[in-house]
Amino acid sequence: MNQIIIYGAGMIGRRYYDFFKSLHMEDIIYAYCDRNYKEIKSIGEVPVYSYDDLKNVGYPFVIALIEQEEVCVQLQNDAQTYYDSVESWIKNYQGNDNDPIRMCAVYRNMERKVNGGIENENRLDNLDKEIYASIPDLNLDKAVKIYGGICPCCKEKTLFIAYDHWLRDYYKCLFCGSIPRQRALMKVLEREMPNWKDMKIHESSPSGNILRIFKKQCAQYTYSYWYENEALGVELQNGGINENLENLTFENETFDIFITQDVLEHVNHPEKVLTEIARTLKKGGKHIFTTPLYPFKKTIPRIKMEGDKRELILPPIYHGNPISGEGSLVTYEWGGYDFLEMIDESTGMESKIVEFPNSKENFENGLEGDFLQVIVSTKV
Repeated sequence: MNQIIIYGAGMIGRRYYDFFKSLHMEDIIYAYCDRNYKEIKSIGEVPVYSYDDLKNVGYPFVIALIEQEEVCVQLQNDAQTYYDSVESWIKNYQGNDNDPIRMCAVYRNMERKVNGGIENENRLDNLDKEIYASIPDLNLDKAVKIYGGICPCCKEKTLFIAYDHWLRDYYKCLFCGSIPRQRALMKVLEREMPNWKDMKIHESSPSGNILRIFKKQCAQYTYSYWYENEALGVELQNGGINENLENLTFENETFDIFITQDVLEHVNHPEKVLTEIARTLKKGGKHIFTTPLYPFKKTIPRIKMEGDKRELILPPIYHGNPISGEGSLVTYEWGGYDFLEMIDESTGMESKIVEFPNSKENFENGLEGDFLQVIVSTKV
């Protein structure tokens, strides 16, 4: 169902209108609302509505007006949800597939509160950045990097915001929360397999909102985690399957695409893992994955295996783990092309590294940070 965003017809209403229009929010109709709507009827091609107009049409809507107390009273009488600030509504909107908001009234004298006086009247003109500075809940004054563009994951016009200098893990899309390596993988996925939404995909150990995007857009998407004390192949409470990458339960040539995101640097027997992934791929299928690469170094093992026993060679380093607060031990620091040689020799696949160098296009897709390479291994 469409969401209608209604704005006051004055200068501040126009800024609200421009701001939301710049985001290209899905299924949204833009309009104006004004106390004098009967006389105004429209502003250019944009119609002007009253509260009752929208209520009778049956659309959910958001009203952003200055000091329109009668609307607030109507919302309360109709038992509708409302918020007292635009920023509260935005935060609720972000990444919420089941948006509970149906109507909300927003009261904010933006000109006085945000601009701080006539001398700053143009502060909101830069829609890629400055207008977001008017939203206190986002604490953008604490951000170390902000850049406007289109997110490859959610396809929204958005801001990429980092509150930490380690961009690889903290440079997030405002709407879907994706991070650079996830956006890089999505770019490569769409380039390599443009019909991926109709294909059979399996992902090992997914994390974050990217899981929600894949589940929503690909009907044949499945995913797995490994709980050592659970039986292999059983369905887990989180909706995934219990799978050990060294001993997958899937039949040969099951999947068109196998995805792993920052998994290969944590496995004990990488050749076994890669061989198992290759076994489950159809001919022409692709293993598309990320892992921190050191292109100008040779691979450094951080462990050695004696049977099933793991012995540390170097001091332990742990990364985040989607199913354990203890994290995952880093077992390998992968070099560049010696890693590709190992993949191809052990699996018979053909592999390549996709890079994302500094460019305006990549910046506008939120592709900045370390270790942004994506590896593509194709089953021949």
